[in-house]
Amino acid sequence: MNQPAIEPVNKPSHSGFLLLSMVLAVIFIIVVLMPLEPSDYWTYLRIGNEIIRTNSIPTSEFMTYTSGGQPAVFSYWLASLVLFGIYKAGGLMLTALVMGIFIVGMYALNWLCLRELKLGPVSASLVLLITALMGSNNWSIRPQVFALPFFGLSLLILLRWQNSKNRMIWLLPIITIFWVNLHGSFILLFVLLFSALLFGSGNRKYLLIVSLISLAATLVNPYGFQLWTNTAGMIGSDLIKTYSAEWQPPMNQGWQLNLFFGSLLVIALAAAYSKVKVNFLYWVWFLGFGWMAVSSIRYVLWFSIIAALLLSQLAEPWLKQYLDKHQVFPKRVFNITLGVILLFFSLAFLPGIRQNWWSQAPSSLSDTTPVQAVEWIKSHPDLPEHIWANWVASIYMSYTLPERPVWVTNRIEDFEEQIFLDNKKLLRASFDWQEILEGYDVNLLMLDRVEEKQLITAVSSSTNWIEIYRDERELIYIKADHN
Repeated sequence: MNQPAIEPVNKPSHSGFLLLSMVLAVIFIIVVLMPLEPSDYWTYLRIGNEIIRTNSIPTSEFMTYTSGGQPAVFSYWLASLVLFGIYKAGGLMLTALVMGIFIVGMYALNWLCLRELKLGPVSASLVLLITALMGSNNWSIRPQVFALPFFGLSLLILLRWQNSKNRMIWLLPIITIFWVNLHGSFILLFVLLFSALLFGSGNRKYLLIVSLISLAATLVNPYGFQLWTNTAGMIGSDLIKTYSAEWQPPMNQGWQLNLFFGSLLVIALAAAYSKVKVNFLYWVWFLGFGWMAVSSIRYVLWFSIIAALLLSQLAEPWLKQYLDKHQVFPKRVFNITLGVILLFFSLAFLPGIRQNWWSQAPSSLSDTTPVQAVEWIKSHPDLPEHIWANWVASIYMSYTLPERPVWVTNRIEDFEEQIFLDNKKLLRASFDWQEILEGYDVNLLMLDRVEEKQLITAVSSSTNWIEIYRDERELIYIKADHN
């Protein structure tokens, strides 16, 4: 008697792992090759150091002579501690590694979101790469990076909830506790949650309970409900919107923003011609985060994650027909091995490692970082206090020169608007620039030879200031009566 033929069982090829590894390796390399911008990072190191030094969270501004002693809320206290701990443990190399892992982690979760929507591995990887590059101008090292994987994980949990998979939603209150103490973007979690409650198709009873618990979890922070009011105040602050470039509406300048505006056009065209009926919740998320993104550059990153979901749904028939029709990379062992090699290879681009094999490796710090000038000031403690320097240099000095109060930091909300108005006048060497410096009792000037030519011309022509230091990028002047 003939036995029925047994069909061979096809083992998974793990081609998706290889494709994802390729995309994540590209993202990681871009992240760690980006020079560290002085803005944000160094101030948070100083805050973390101050918390460790005093064993408490500061209650007033302590880094500047223009606003020192004024009440202040340090809501990113946990991120400051973590950044400081990473830097002390491994310097810029470990910092870049951890930041790269967090950013890559978010995009790995975003890929899982696309796969949850039944997108094929090739299509998911392509959509992920394009939308990731769209948000790449917001990959700088800052507290926000710690929030990115929480956003990606929360989105994945809600997509699974949409598909009646409820087990993971109980992680959301735990996510909230960490997120609320790391960064003010925790509010975005509730944008996702409340939208899902109103327009989602999962079990609303479970999600309502979890949402209420998550709301209560936001109070597990040193400031309680004040953290909500402080975060809302920052979002609505005219001062921040006026003097922080990342809060400005995006302009179609630079390839990242070209991709952003291009994605809006592609989604509009795909919506017009696609026969796919996209879940209404995804449209709500798209419109909500899209409105935020066209209002402020800082939200383009978050929008790019949502855009990936909508784009993948609208284009799914075309993507399946042209990209996912045939299996790629069918050899399982090869795929896993090469994927792991690619991820480990990307580590060679870390600062401190790439310089060993790449003769023209990019610097770990941006060329606007006044390393030499700050070291020179540090070696001359006899110099008088109150130094004026631009925003970037002041932020760098807030950590690297803690013994000297600086002009301003990145915490715009801690200062009166007049300080920023006076700063603008100084940068363009206004007719009353010397009177402004007198008003703040400024005795030292650190001037960028590339960015502050007008002020340098004015200062060098004045008999009230004497040049005492010069390097390739910086000039330092001292007030004549202190020389």
